[in-house]
Amino acid sequence: ATMSRDGADGAPPMRKRVRAARLTLAHASGLSASVVGGFACDPADASRAYYVAGGNVVSAPLKTVGQQGFLRGHDGDITCMAVSNSGRYMATGQAGVNADVRVWDLVTGECVHVLSEHDEGVACVAFSADERLLASCGVPSDGKLFVWDVETGGIVANGPCEPRDAKAVAFSPVVVSGIFYTFACAGADVVVYGVDAAEGKMGGQKCGVGHTKRQYCSAIFDDDGERLHCGSTSGDVASFGTAGCVLRALAPCCKGGALVLAKDPTEEGRFLVGGGDGTVSVFNPLRPPTVLDALDHVWKLKGAVTSLSFVDGEGGVTDGDGNRIVDRVVACTSEGMKYLCPTRKRLHDARAVSNSSKNDSDPSTEPLLLEESHVVPVKLVKFAPENAVFGAKNANANGNGIGSCVSASSDGALRGWTLDPRPNALMRAGLRTGAKPLCVAPTTSTTMTGWDDGNVRCHSNATGELLWTLPDAHVGGVSAIGVAVGQHFFVTGGVKGEVRVWDSRSRRLISTLKEHCQAVVGVECLGDDVHVVSASRDRSIITWDLIHERRVAQHTQRVGSINAFELFRADGRDATRMVSVGQDRSLSFWDLMEERALQVVPGAHAQECTCASLSPHGVLATGSKDQSVKLWDFETGALLAAEHAHCEAVRAVAFSKDGNTLVSGGDDGIVMVWNVQVAA
Repeated sequence: ATMSRDGADGAPPMRKRVRAARLTLAHASGLSASVVGGFACDPADASRAYYVAGGNVVSAPLKTVGQQGFLRGHDGDITCMAVSNSGRYMATGQAGVNADVRVWDLVTGECVHVLSEHDEGVACVAFSADERLLASCGVPSDGKLFVWDVETGGIVANGPCEPRDAKAVAFSPVVVSGIFYTFACAGADVVVYGVDAAEGKMGGQKCGVGHTKRQYCSAIFDDDGERLHCGSTSGDVASFGTAGCVLRALAPCCKGGALVLAKDPTEEGRFLVGGGDGTVSVFNPLRPPTVLDALDHVWKLKGAVTSLSFVDGEGGVTDGDGNRIVDRVVACTSEGMKYLCPTRKRLHDARAVSNSSKNDSDPSTEPLLLEESHVVPVKLVKFAPENAVFGAKNANANGNGIGSCVSASSDGALRGWTLDPRPNALMRAGLRTGAKPLCVAPTTSTTMTGWDDGNVRCHSNATGELLWTLPDAHVGGVSAIGVAVGQHFFVTGGVKGEVRVWDSRSRRLISTLKEHCQAVVGVECLGDDVHVVSASRDRSIITWDLIHERRVAQHTQRVGSINAFELFRADGRDATRMVSVGQDRSLSFWDLMEERALQVVPGAHAQECTCASLSPHGVLATGSKDQSVKLWDFETGALLAAEHAHCEAVRAVAFSKDGNTLVSGGDDGIVMVWNVQVAA
């Protein structure tokens, strides 16, 4: 068997040079669901919300697509967030060596203060009701408590944080004489502090609990400041009198922990409790609690409820002057779900909502699934063939023509999406065994994945059901997978360097090809289904003849491991041109018929290149550990566009079939959908 090229003279067909390209963000989907309170609706704009995604805060419309912004500045994962009552300010804290607290002006989107007194990490932050003060508590290894002046960024008071393992901090709404403030920290104990903002003095008193022992994880004051309510990991809410700092009542509300408390603005004394068991329940300190309260919930959602934020809703109740009153709440869960829920309707379990289209739900009667996202690093993104269908109930649904794609994250979650352009998950699959996906290959009806446990798995695109498992395909892990054009066989690459060919129907091993000495990072079947190209971290790209089971060509990158390579399929059935990216931060352009690289573009990124994708227009997209996504002209290697995309390393990029949409995924857990406009 011999390889050939299109064109009468043996050269690739000439293509028009891409003179310009524009990369614009259409939508970003992500959520750091482990950050309790990491989602907040904008008090000044009911249609907008803020949420934590890795080391970024995303500013986005609540229900519509587009007009998203990012608050960037942290160099580590954000661990806590608070928005002031008026919506003017936001405070965020991070973990790591640079455990800074950043204060943001939400009107301008600028960081106005970087407060750098904490070490190791910041556990929680809170604004005073008048927005003059900000309290921040460090993680146990830091053990510091600071009260800051929001306007100047100066320290008003500071001291050791008690309790040392504070999980929540909250200010009383009552300020005496404009200078005397009260706030509380909750953890293994509850401590109520008083602050004299004029003198810079601060003192605290531990609340008495008798023989009751709890670990507290949330805190909120009554409107009059006379009572403090703290949710515990046991699922009950403890009420303390602030005058004597003693426990007054204990009300069971949920199971799995009362992780978050939110004040209901439609009724005095009514609170909603977000539970670790996925319930949104009601806590009312004005009526005596009963043991049945733990069973009396408003909604049951998928995953532990980690954020509750009230939002203005259409058709909501109004006051005497006709002003609309907040009557809905956004609930975010540990599974990456964002729900818009009525605050009073008690209906059936809402798990079914997550398994149906967002458009099937009536937001006036039941929770509406606004968005679903990954909650850990996204490692893989790939578009499915044009005729692929995801979701059993959506046989004809394929977004607005953009297409369908598959993504996989480090927790083993696998999702099939349609893009409109907001990703809409129609297929959900994955493992809970701790195995991590290393590669993915979607087909028209199934999605094959390779895993670090050495297995190849195949899931149904319609239902997400695991159809079959090919055990022990490679020792150490399956790092690459490719499907023949005719889909009658597939090829896998292993962490140890083997390339193996398998029959698709019987899953019988056909042949093993071993010349690579390090992990295979990609395999591609040429259009003749006779030749396969594989690339490895050993810097080599090998073309294999499957009939004779031998190497017919080899290309070697000069320095640095190869992380990804892409064939230029637009050249036609016998495409032989390709590009590789890797550790040396350069782009290397190759022709399988030529021994040496056609062109090398050095310093394409500031850090290691991690991924690449080619569009039919001849546009190359690359992602890097420098957090950027860049577009290049494949013919000339010229830079066309660049965007600081993610806040951590970009791990995957993929073009749609028409080349007008690019999807990227990163270690920040965000899936970004980009519009690509090309001018030839």
